[in-house]
Amino acid sequence: MSWAIGDHLTHGFNPELGIGRVTALERRTLVVEFPRSGTRLRLAANTDALIPVDLSPGRPVRITATGEETTVEARLPDGTVRLANGRAAAAYELWPLELEGALLERLAAGDLDEVEDFVTRLDILHLLTLREADGLGSFLGGRIRLFPHQLYVAERASASDPVRWLLADEVGLGKTIEASLILNRLVHAGKIERCLVVAPDTLTVQWLGELWRKYHQVFTLLDAQRLADVARDFGPDFNPFDLHRRAVIALEMLIEHPQLTDQAVKAGIDLLVVDEAQRLRRPKGHPGEPAWRAIAPIAALGRHVLLLSATPLEDDAHGFFRLLQLLRPEEFPEDVSFEERLALATPLPPCTSSTRRADIGGLPPRVGIPIAPDKPAGWQLRQDVEGAVRGVVVSDPVARRQKIDRVRRALASGAALSPVLASDEAALRRQAEAMDAGDPRLDWLLVQAPRWRDAGEKTLVFVAHRETLEMLRTALSHRAQLASGVFHEELSPARRDTEVARFRELDGPSLLVSTECGGEGRNFEFCRRLVLFDLPWKPTIVEQRIGRLDRIGRRIPVDVVYFRPPGGIGADVVRLYETLGLFREPLAGLEPQLAHIEGALEEVALDPLASLSGERFEELVSAAHAARTRIREAAYQQLHRDTYRSEMAAGILARVPGELDALNEEVVVTACIGLGFTIERPRGRRIFAIELGSGALVDSLPGVPGGSSYVGSFDREEALEEETLDFFASGHPLVEGIFAHFEDSALGRVARFEVEIGAERDEGLVAIYKDGPVFEVAVFDSAGRARPDWGATFRQRPLRVRPVTDEPVEDRNWTTLVRRLGARLEPARRPHALAAIVVRPVR
Repeated sequence: MSWAIGDHLTHGFNPELGIGRVTALERRTLVVEFPRSGTRLRLAANTDALIPVDLSPGRPVRITATGEETTVEARLPDGTVRLANGRAAAAYELWPLELEGALLERLAAGDLDEVEDFVTRLDILHLLTLREADGLGSFLGGRIRLFPHQLYVAERASASDPVRWLLADEVGLGKTIEASLILNRLVHAGKIERCLVVAPDTLTVQWLGELWRKYHQVFTLLDAQRLADVARDFGPDFNPFDLHRRAVIALEMLIEHPQLTDQAVKAGIDLLVVDEAQRLRRPKGHPGEPAWRAIAPIAALGRHVLLLSATPLEDDAHGFFRLLQLLRPEEFPEDVSFEERLALATPLPPCTSSTRRADIGGLPPRVGIPIAPDKPAGWQLRQDVEGAVRGVVVSDPVARRQKIDRVRRALASGAALSPVLASDEAALRRQAEAMDAGDPRLDWLLVQAPRWRDAGEKTLVFVAHRETLEMLRTALSHRAQLASGVFHEELSPARRDTEVARFRELDGPSLLVSTECGGEGRNFEFCRRLVLFDLPWKPTIVEQRIGRLDRIGRRIPVDVVYFRPPGGIGADVVRLYETLGLFREPLAGLEPQLAHIEGALEEVALDPLASLSGERFEELVSAAHAARTRIREAAYQQLHRDTYRSEMAAGILARVPGELDALNEEVVVTACIGLGFTIERPRGRRIFAIELGSGALVDSLPGVPGGSSYVGSFDREEALEEETLDFFASGHPLVEGIFAHFEDSALGRVARFEVEIGAERDEGLVAIYKDGPVFEVAVFDSAGRARPDWGATFRQRPLRVRPVTDEPVEDRNWTTLVRRLGARLEPARRPHALAAIVVRPVR
């Protein structure tokens, strides 16, 4: 098109500029002024983005000289315009008024998008509305199974502002998931920018993995190396929390470097998450132990805080109230009496949750399965090695620690012991090798493992040492011809994910051997049984191992296989754990009472003649039993407000749309196809490989650079079964990038099509208005009447339409109709999309 000074136009890709006028011609460039946006642009004269605004009959205009508004009645042969007020004017004396923005301009000019793109845009609006799920929407995008008690807690906590909450559910019910759900909502609501997760050092990598695998949240681990990198690149005084705004840090690191707490306070943390918060202790009359002092100043910022505690109120009332003091200092001043509040049964402030297994209907039981193979010679070899190691006389602290380590290793396996033997201990080394060759535990496992494989059952085997792991896998391979999976500290995170994913598969290994790192954060509830090849001296580690199977979502009993040696420290440990009920039920807050067990066993290890019996045994057992009784009989649970009850489950889950995953798949895949992405789908599986490749119609999406590729599933169960897959749900970069692209682009905003409604033929105008995640539809027939009955068709899915084929878009009658009906739209609202429709009777 050839342009002239004074011509009016709109910019198709930037409709918010409003109507512009050509003020100058510079070779192949136009100078255009857009008064509404106060913008003056130089634009290529031949670009398809410029849409002319004509002064055809029915066009609302303003007379520039007087400001009077009227409409065009006719175009005269001499190029002037006759107006509805009876006057005539030259085109340059008039300013065309916007017909509800540039979308109506495009519709009137016949500048239409593909009907399929309009339908895709409308489907996206349906999906955005549906995935709100009556307030649960931000919780549904995680790679998690949806349990009502977790959704209840997350929603209840998120309703407060700021969110300052103590998550004190029983072990295995998903406190980490609840915290992540809350974090995810705060992030997507734009309420937080800087987030800090503080956890014990052994759990920091777990948090990184959980946030990424389950919620697509990228955090940085602030370990010693990363902090050194910050100091090297930006100077020793640079604040690492200014560079890494979403970070995970070890509690031990904060304690060791108090300046980090000061820097976190200075940076202004918006959300603080503290795992294992029961470690934050402040005795009466004390300023607080180092962990408390490391956290309290950050919590005092008054912003969002989540504390996760494994110790219930019933077992440590003082410690529990101290955590509430961090969250609600105004309700718990220094002179408050915790004991008086408990005595008066004063309800806790509405900032706690303490869901118990009983509240959700219970979990499948633990079934301890003791194994005592009748192999006297093999057990005697083990006792001989144990006796030789315990018989070494030591005096200084270093030698004592070394001896304790050697005893632990001797109880684990000869393979674990050999690396710490001196060069002059050849005889003991030979004994260790013979011990493994005749190990009754290994012989039993080599017989049972092929049977489990043939039955299609998955078994998780825990060991304490990497050397034991390698010995077991070699024996399984060479002596039982059984391939096994592996999981240990030295594997890369990607390799660990691969091993777990392969283990999950039906045709994958039937048995996986893991060191303790498999006891942190990984869920193996799909396994039939757990084999404790050796027993740690810390009950909490045994609990961690069992907890990988004994979790919410499990539907069958947890078989816990362990071995009963006939004598030695191993026999003492088994007898103690059996008496404590460790193989039958969770610790559930008993950890403080069991903390002394490891030290007691170490003292036994140092004395070759000692055993855990008599008074010391009874003392440990009595303390644990008393604590368990106190927890069960205490009436403190009623002090928590609005606790979850199992009868709430149906109502909560009813708010989750059953068709959400399927609609998300349909809409996103359709949009990707329309944008020219490369999509492959393995036959028979709900997995998609999607690439923004060279054939795409866009260079990138918001948050998705060109060349990006993903392999994943829209199906929650598929994504849960195979964690190496992406989960294409709310929050995933591809999904959100698609939605952001349609939100920002002009694609699919203007269309004309036929639709079957009612019993009579007619024409009309459809306006789609978007307000956040919800949308409204306004429809007018050819007489200008509002037709909510027609609008109902556009508020349902699927919308079945077809392009208009028997009337050209240049038809003046149609253009006049669009302008006339456009005047019926609300002047104060800007449409998200517009469509002219031809209504055909339903056949």
